[in-house]
Amino acid sequence: MRLRLHEQYAGCVAAIVVTVAVQTPPVDERVAAAFLRELQAEVARDDRAAVSARIQYPLTAFAADIRIAIPDAAAFLENYDVVFSPGLKAVIAQAAIAVGGRSAPAAPVAVTADAMTIGDAVRIEPWPDGLRITRITVPLAAPPLASAPSPSRRPGGAPAREPLRVLLGVGRIQRAGALGAGGRDAYVLAVTKNQLLEVRLNGVNGRDVVVRIFNTKTRAPVDARARDGVRAWIGRVPEDGDYRIEVVRLAQAGAGRLPYDIIISLR
Repeated sequence: MRLRLHEQYAGCVAAIVVTVAVQTPPVDERVAAAFLRELQAEVARDDRAAVSARIQYPLTAFAADIRIAIPDAAAFLENYDVVFSPGLKAVIAQAAIAVGGRSAPAAPVAVTADAMTIGDAVRIEPWPDGLRITRITVPLAAPPLASAPSPSRRPGGAPAREPLRVLLGVGRIQRAGALGAGGRDAYVLAVTKNQLLEVRLNGVNGRDVVVRIFNTKTRAPVDARARDGVRAWIGRVPEDGDYRIEVVRLAQAGAGRLPYDIIISLR
């Protein structure tokens, strides 16, 4: 009888130890937002080792009807270009946690106590050592280009928009928008000194819509052309910092909205 009681007691202790060992904290939205920003930056600069460190192995990825078993980091790096396809990279680049009063992001991020999901493509769960990617479903196509945030109004009726933060690092990103008379959109991105920045507008005529580029801290334009407004600008950035790219409608004629595509590249 004593032996049986001892065995039962030992079993209870073991069960308690196992329960404590697998406990993980719930997902915090601030931690989730930081994880998303870091993942976006790593994918944008093609830092495969950093992305690999965010995976919980073994991982199963699904691409169309193909099931890809990834047992460890070495296998992940071998299959990186298959799993992190252009479509998945676009989903991650456009991912955002929805904010009340703003239009829904192209790739919405849902955060619950148990998990964080990026659309239907990426599932992220809490582990004792932090958040980890636990499932990937490779999208068949990239999400539609996200437009700039919905306009608010300045006193006097001129349209104003909240600046849209662009997480790029190194690479190329494209956005679409449309401007009414007197309207402007703003994009902000962090740039390192001497990086080659290229900004190009497509789908506009003449100087109907132009871009202006300046340092957000000093308010200084990167050069005279960027101050006056151009349809295409390329050059080395003079110092580290956040740079604001304004898309400005100069054309006053016509009541309709003028569409544009903007391409921003960093090398």
